[in-house]
Amino acid sequence: MMERKGTLDLALRRLAFASIFAAALLLPSLHAVVDPFTCSQSQFDQVLQACGIACVAMFALIALVYIGGEALQSPRMLTWAKTESMQAFASLVIASLVLFALSTMCSFQVGEISLFTGEPMPQIYKDTNPSGSDNLYNGAMRYVENLAAVSLSNINSLRYDLGAYEIRTSYSKFVCKGSCVYSLTSQSLSVFGGESAALGITNNLLAVGTVTYLSALFMYFTLVYIYGGLFLVMLPIAIIVRSIPFMRQLGGALVAIFVALYLLYPIMLVADAYIAPGLASGSEVTMCDRDGRDCAGYKIFQVDGSDSPVQCNTDPPCNNRKEWQMEGVGITETDMAKLAPNTISGAVQLNVLLFMSSVFLAALNFIVIAAFGRELSRFLGEEADISRLGQMI
Repeated sequence: MMERKGTLDLALRRLAFASIFAAALLLPSLHAVVDPFTCSQSQFDQVLQACGIACVAMFALIALVYIGGEALQSPRMLTWAKTESMQAFASLVIASLVLFALSTMCSFQVGEISLFTGEPMPQIYKDTNPSGSDNLYNGAMRYVENLAAVSLSNINSLRYDLGAYEIRTSYSKFVCKGSCVYSLTSQSLSVFGGESAALGITNNLLAVGTVTYLSALFMYFTLVYIYGGLFLVMLPIAIIVRSIPFMRQLGGALVAIFVALYLLYPIMLVADAYIAPGLASGSEVTMCDRDGRDCAGYKIFQVDGSDSPVQCNTDPPCNNRKEWQMEGVGITETDMAKLAPNTISGAVQLNVLLFMSSVFLAALNFIVIAAFGRELSRFLGEEADISRLGQMI
């Protein structure tokens, strides 16, 4: 009896994996013609087609097991087929609800958030579409692009300041007063020696700025992979996997990850776009245009360009001094003064704002996403170990 039970379990496992393998062979041909996620109707039609193939494969597996159970008079196979038919139907309903939520997000505009919350719309959305007609997916990508751009502008400004402090602190001049001509005694004066502390602070700020830039790039490429359809392949496969008893935990985790990344992650990023200007309130920060890009992306901290805590200075000496223009400045004290690094207080405030936006808020986003995915996977089947999955990723 135990040998027969083991044989049935092995047969069910082989049938399940054969069904998954067949669906995996069909999905790449569909995925190859899927455009990047642009909320187009063809995109949804192809995903529905893939989900339909997955459901047909799963129901075919259930029918095959049911026929085999009737032929062999196996109560175990019959019970499995009846139970999993309901699970396959539930997976199909879940997939339909997810796609419905995706289509809803494609029609929801970022400007409508201002109507619901009463908060002013960020300047990055006003510049492109004054009415805020970007959908949530475009709005999330626009925010991340501007965040990465302002982080890069900050790095360029800090590198200039670091070079300027290095040159200024190394400058010294020979001072000869009165009897030094006869006594051969003189003084060596480091005019800008007091900026050594500013040099050390700027060096640390450059390290922080690099971390914020890499974090912004991580968020950007995460969106690129999501919008490119990477996880759309997982949804049809998850329909099959979730309907297999010994793989229900993996299937629930796949669906939870899909929902969290496709639905919750863009919403969190758009919410960050509304939070960022509030982080800068009460500050007065002036960025120097050190790369000729007019401090690209700095408007993520603005809700009104005429009255904003963060401004871009394109006037001299910011506009006419770039990192590559330090060569040939001169060796006199007047030439050293022309280097004119940005103020330490302004650089510190700007890096704090960027760290809060690019690192702190991003960490909160993934904490919320992980908690949501864990609870959703528990609802769909069994609780998934999101922390272990995160370590694997």
